[in-house]
Amino acid sequence: MQQKLKLTTLGVELAQETGFPDGCPILKAWRDRYSPQFNQVVQETFEIVENKEADGFLLPSNVSFYSPKRLNQIGAMVADLGLPSIGFDISHERRKPGWLDYIIRFSWYRSLHEPGVIISPAFLNGDGFDLMAELGILDWEPKQKEVLPTVSFCGREGGRIGRAIWRMMPKSLTRQMATNFFCATTPGIRMTCCYPLRVDAMQVLEGDSRIKTDFIGRGTAGLKPSVQGDRRHQFIDNLQRNAYALCVRGADNFSWRLYEVLSLGKIPILIDTDCMLPLEEEISWDQLIVRVPSTHLQELPDRLWEWHSRLSPSEFCDLQRRLRLLFERLTPARFYPEVFGKILG
Repeated sequence: MQQKLKLTTLGVELAQETGFPDGCPILKAWRDRYSPQFNQVVQETFEIVENKEADGFLLPSNVSFYSPKRLNQIGAMVADLGLPSIGFDISHERRKPGWLDYIIRFSWYRSLHEPGVIISPAFLNGDGFDLMAELGILDWEPKQKEVLPTVSFCGREGGRIGRAIWRMMPKSLTRQMATNFFCATTPGIRMTCCYPLRVDAMQVLEGDSRIKTDFIGRGTAGLKPSVQGDRRHQFIDNLQRNAYALCVRGADNFSWRLYEVLSLGKIPILIDTDCMLPLEEEISWDQLIVRVPSTHLQELPDRLWEWHSRLSPSEFCDLQRRLRLLFERLTPARFYPEVFGKILG
């Protein structure tokens, strides 16, 4: 049996314990508070120990939950320990404290590169948005190639005020704003440039006769991936009946939808807003997905048509299988042991 990786929290308190009583994902699973599969893998892989025996320091709660003063105090404690330090900031966009060696987050901006940033697949209290498991699909077959690429989208389009302002602004400007850290992290500006980028991308695709679109706009109504019911079924049906799926950022610089799309073996069309993807140094993402910078959104139909045209029917099916296998690698139960093993092994 492989020796467990030993982590210490140095007795650092949990932050925002009322809302997040179990701490970061590793601690939460170690305490048996996550999904059964993730709980088991974490408990088999990690051990929480006193600092003298540890392989590394684990900040118990999200980095952004602590005040700057408290982070400085923790940093001084970690410096005395002399071990690699790891913290999570799931679904938050805050710069990494200088003393922290690694920060694990769902999203960041490539132009603001910081050493030690690890992009995690996005998940929400589960084993990684596995829609096949949710639907009970056991015998899956990829979708056959059609003459025209078929593209799905079902989701929120942004707030009324933000979209009204967006309509009056040059698209070259709003597409640029969606990639800018300051604009995209300022709530009022974000609602004017980021969510409406979805409408922008849909309109660009709908205007090209070579693309078959299947878009369901939900206006201002969002829907978290964990919510069930008729609207959830509509979302999944929309994904299932099309080979491609439009993936555009929301409040933060990542897309939940990207991972749901991968789980069904569909081909993501990622509108790139200076975003980073998991394991970019190992995974040739641009060979697997259609990725178009938001600043070149007008090129989206041509790029999609070129991508679709160059794939033979057998290559088209094979790509869908590869995407499903990629998703399986990106589930929390596989991703985190692999990443921590590289850091601490």
